[in-house]
Amino acid sequence: MMLLYYRNKRQQTAKEKEMMEQAFNELLLQSQIETQEETFSALGKELHDNIGQLLNSTKLLIGITQRKLDYAPDTLAVADETLGTAIHELRSLSKSLNKEWLQQFNLIENLQTEIKRINASDDLKIHFVPTLNLPFKSDEQIILFRIVQESLQNAIKHAKAKNIYIKMSEGSSPLFTINISDDGCGFIASQLPMPGVGIINMKHRINLLKGNIQWQSFSTGTTVSIQLPVQPIYE
Repeated sequence: MMLLYYRNKRQQTAKEKEMMEQAFNELLLQSQIETQEETFSALGKELHDNIGQLLNSTKLLIGITQRKLDYAPDTLAVADETLGTAIHELRSLSKSLNKEWLQQFNLIENLQTEIKRINASDDLKIHFVPTLNLPFKSDEQIILFRIVQESLQNAIKHAKAKNIYIKMSEGSSPLFTINISDDGCGFIASQLPMPGVGIINMKHRINLLKGNIQWQSFSTGTTVSIQLPVQPIYE
């Protein structure tokens, strides 16, 4: 009986230790994510307050120059228009980095804003049909937004894609699925170097949401599959 007691006690202690380690790792991941969000927020403010003001001042000077000249060259008008586009893009980017701004909107609205910003470049087209309901809290949606945002940037930078498709669905099981597919060049996993910071961050974020993320790549493109439990994660 005594041997059985100590055996059960040892198993219980091992289980408690495992649970404590898991809780610590989740807390550490959350702390890392929060630190990143604070960095993003500070960067967004710097873009808006500093670089944004510089661009606005430059645009103002161009306008003054145009009015003073009897004949303003077309290149000056093009420069003025280009600066206006850059200022608009900068505002959108600084907002997307601001956590407080993100908390005012849901994932769908944020994604639509991000997609509109990217599609304006005419270099590629993002196709997205939004779902009507998102079973996640705002803080969870912010983390999920960062995952999708990083996936889009990877497709733009590395895949040389012309089209990106985002599909959301809630299956019969309590899982919410997001598939992000592109028609780019794809990749061979065995030929890739070590995962970059972006991929590592995506894995950290999905672990924080207790979800799963997978990459499938072919010569015709890449698909990122994200699966998340529907039940509330934080109490």
